[in-house]
Amino acid sequence: MHSTTRKRIVGAFILALSLPFWSQSASANNMLLDRMIVYFEPGKAPRQDIRVSNISTENLFLQTEVYEVKNPGAENEERIRVMNPDEMKLLTTPQKSIVKPQGQRTVRLVSLETPKDKEAVYRVTFRPVTGDIESTQNAIQLLVAYQALIFVRPENPVYNVIAKHDKNKMTFTNTGNSNVILRNGEQCMDNAQDAECVEITSSGRLYAGQSLTFDLPGKGKLVKFGVYDGTKEELKEFNL
Repeated sequence: MHSTTRKRIVGAFILALSLPFWSQSASANNMLLDRMIVYFEPGKAPRQDIRVSNISTENLFLQTEVYEVKNPGAENEERIRVMNPDEMKLLTTPQKSIVKPQGQRTVRLVSLETPKDKEAVYRVTFRPVTGDIESTQNAIQLLVAYQALIFVRPENPVYNVIAKHDKNKMTFTNTGNSNVILRNGEQCMDNAQDAECVEITSSGRLYAGQSLTFDLPGKGKLVKFGVYDGTKEELKEFNL
């Protein structure tokens, strides 16, 4: 007499998470990424690494996928998976790997081209997949994938944020060729050092050629925002 072993029937629910713009690392279930945002700067090494840690007691079967982001930040934004080798300008290696329990794996990103006019935007999905594990019971497994945000800066990166005031709203437009983050906003009565200010709780990533509109909470005549370009933050003032 012999026993038979049935393969596990896995219902794999994939949940892809794109973390907010301030997140620099991410973890879920059995996977940890050491960074979620990567900048490729012109004139610097075209290679960047993301370290993946398996914090579980089982093997992590990992797959990466590259998506080019068209019209980032716009209502008609598209994320198009790049699969044709002739069209690939951002590579990940290895594309498939096994991370041992409590182990780590480095995934290398390689930029093959520096854009001339405007930064290129990608999202790289780190997706856990099911292995050929056997079990005597059927099972349902929740798999959580993450998308890292990748920026390839153009030859001469620059941002230029202009603002337009309309009643209790202000619209910010980036006429440059690289994205920035607007954060730490305040609306002040004037530009005096001891002027009364009200915090502006809205913040966001402002892509090249795109606009963001924020509500203004006070009645002051001066709006201040920290403008962060990925390496440094600059204080910008806008008069109403």
